[in-house]
Amino acid sequence: MQKSFLIALLCLLTLHISAQQTDTEETQPSNSNASIVTIEALPVEDSVAEKKHSPKTAAILSTVLPGAGQVYNGSWWKAPIIYAGFAGIGYGLYFYQDYYKSFKTAYNNYRNPYLAQGLTPPTDTVLTVRGEEGYSPINVQQGRDFYRKYRDLCIFGIGALYILNILDAYVEAHLFEFDVSDDLTIQWQPTLYPVYSANTKFSSGIRLSMQF
Repeated sequence: MQKSFLIALLCLLTLHISAQQTDTEETQPSNSNASIVTIEALPVEDSVAEKKHSPKTAAILSTVLPGAGQVYNGSWWKAPIIYAGFAGIGYGLYFYQDYYKSFKTAYNNYRNPYLAQGLTPPTDTVLTVRGEEGYSPINVQQGRDFYRKYRDLCIFGIGALYILNILDAYVEAHLFEFDVSDDLTIQWQPTLYPVYSANTKFSSGIRLSMQF
């Protein structure tokens, strides 16, 4: 009788423990569910970096439109100087080209008819250039060469000014962020240095001081 009672008690304990395990498993989330990912909100920083002054941009602007790179660099006062330079050299080009054509035409009109006949042009002929008489053939030839020379120099000057305009904008853009404040100073002043000897004396010199 006692043996049967113990067996029945063990069965009841086993059922009670199994029921508790089942309840515990039902209350816990299943491992088969998708894992939950927690995303923390991070502070959003400005992703757009501060735009730096670009020497390349300055050079391109001055290439497309002379003086534009200088305006981009903040040196707007250079643009009128550049255009004044182009205007002056351009006027010189027009002037020398006009006179060159006049002297060249007068010389060719005098010389070519004789050359076409196989003759040597006379040197005692008086020529007229731009409505003025009294020119000798040698004077007309020299005038033609003179005006051609300075016309070519004007062409070279326009090209040189154009290149200098680009280089100036490019170099100035490189130095745009260079610190040129008053704190950067170099000073020099005369000073006396002691000479350590038996009899202390002083020697003169110059002292340089740099302040940042």
